[in-house]
Amino acid sequence: MTENTYTAISFAPVQGFIEKSRKLRDLFGASLILSYLSQKIAEEIHHSLKLEVISPALITVQEGMPNRILVKGFVDRDRVKNILLKHWQYLLKVCREWVEKNVPAEYHWSQKSEDVGNQKGEWERWGSYAWEVFWGTGNTPQAAMEDLETRKLRRDWTGINWIGESSSLSGTDAIAWNRLGDSDLLSRDLKGNLTAKERQALKQELEDFYLRLSQALEEKSPDDHQPQGKFLRPNERMSIPELVKRLVTRYEDIGKQLGEDFKIDSFSEMVRLPEPGQPGHWTGWFMGDGDEVGKHLKGLKSDTELEQFSHAMRDWGKDFKKNFPRKLGRVVYAGGDDFMGVIYSEKPQDPIPASTAIDWLSKLSLKWETHKQPINLSVGFVWAGHQVPQRDILQHCREAEKRSKNLERDRLTIRVVFNSGQYVQWTCPWAHLKILDRYQDRVGGKNWAHLYNDWAHLKSRHAIRLREVDQKNYRIDQDLALAMLDLYFDGLGQEIQEATVKKNQWKAIAGDNSAVAVVQWINDLVQVGWQLCSNT
Repeated sequence: MTENTYTAISFAPVQGFIEKSRKLRDLFGASLILSYLSQKIAEEIHHSLKLEVISPALITVQEGMPNRILVKGFVDRDRVKNILLKHWQYLLKVCREWVEKNVPAEYHWSQKSEDVGNQKGEWERWGSYAWEVFWGTGNTPQAAMEDLETRKLRRDWTGINWIGESSSLSGTDAIAWNRLGDSDLLSRDLKGNLTAKERQALKQELEDFYLRLSQALEEKSPDDHQPQGKFLRPNERMSIPELVKRLVTRYEDIGKQLGEDFKIDSFSEMVRLPEPGQPGHWTGWFMGDGDEVGKHLKGLKSDTELEQFSHAMRDWGKDFKKNFPRKLGRVVYAGGDDFMGVIYSEKPQDPIPASTAIDWLSKLSLKWETHKQPINLSVGFVWAGHQVPQRDILQHCREAEKRSKNLERDRLTIRVVFNSGQYVQWTCPWAHLKILDRYQDRVGGKNWAHLYNDWAHLKSRHAIRLREVDQKNYRIDQDLALAMLDLYFDGLGQEIQEATVKKNQWKAIAGDNSAVAVVQWINDLVQVGWQLCSNT
């Protein structure tokens, strides 16, 4: 059975685990944990079961390890689940023991010795029920991957009712602190038997716990009542998995027990919040994914071809992350054909300008092509104000990337998200991103305000419409919009109208050649260009 069988393996939640992140440090911690678990599964299958791991390649490199594994041979699903849980539970144990050692208190949050085999504590329940394993088999790699996708439709996951005061991040999971799991306290609370004085004492105990935990992470004495919040702000309230993502980034005595790959060199938080009297920093967030990778994999006939593809993509991801300019920001993860990173400044007095981000984006497609694999790239890029919550930014990134996928792929969606939550966006094929450089205002300069004001004036007079109210009397007319494109972009409107090559025509550029699509695309160009490219 093993000789002619392939096994495809994955686990979840991945996006959900990453998206519940308040700080850049959480994103790194989540990425490190996911890569760690994937690597341990691949290593044990290879070394203990003596089976060949076809994909991902470079299983000795933990960083950027994808969570989809293809094995030549049969691996039992329960074996995979046991491997995953063993290493996840070890990771939890390391983090819990560090907290209990460095923040002395009477703890109720884990299993007591007399409860082993009868009742789990809060940490043990997270250890058993945080992940769901997906598994598929087949006589070919393609058949195994298809079986995996089919089985993913049938959920096999145990959910837990987490009882207690909710964390300030997810709003659903209970706060991790020493009294979590105290059955006597919970029973009295549910019955309404706690007095106002007792509730106030519990609130103070919770505040003291997080203050001491913050101090311990920064190696400050209890007399230092105002830790900087480098790892944890005293006013944060986190669930167990949220806390673990933060703790593993403290390499000195937590990450070191898990492996060298948990080491983050010279980590600095990005500056978003404003200094007194100064404006907040805008930051850029990018999320990319290879186009139709699954379709490409189906076309690879041999194990060698699959392994070579995985090797090329993992090499690219490793190089992309290693050589990303530190002065520009950081790549959070680069698992091969998918990656995510942040453009930000570590210096409060020196924010990254939008023009620098756009310049980097204009070169990204050429960087992508260095892996020499026949797949294109779709990216979502978000330029966000300092008050936009990180969770919202990540959601905007996914939506922007999805928009690029839905509009014929092989393109970039730029979304500018304001502090109010409103946004403007523009989607453009990589080959036409240089359109931004062609802009020239009425006096031969680069002042986008001239175009923006002219465009806004024409819209206010209904000379340019974005919606059809009545096809007979109030239809959308693209002629004026095209004339504006000619005027400000060196004849671009006429150039696209007369293009004979499909990739240079409106359908390829805007996703459709209708007047609605054309005028909307030009409108999006004006809005985003003025926000990101204007020199005023």
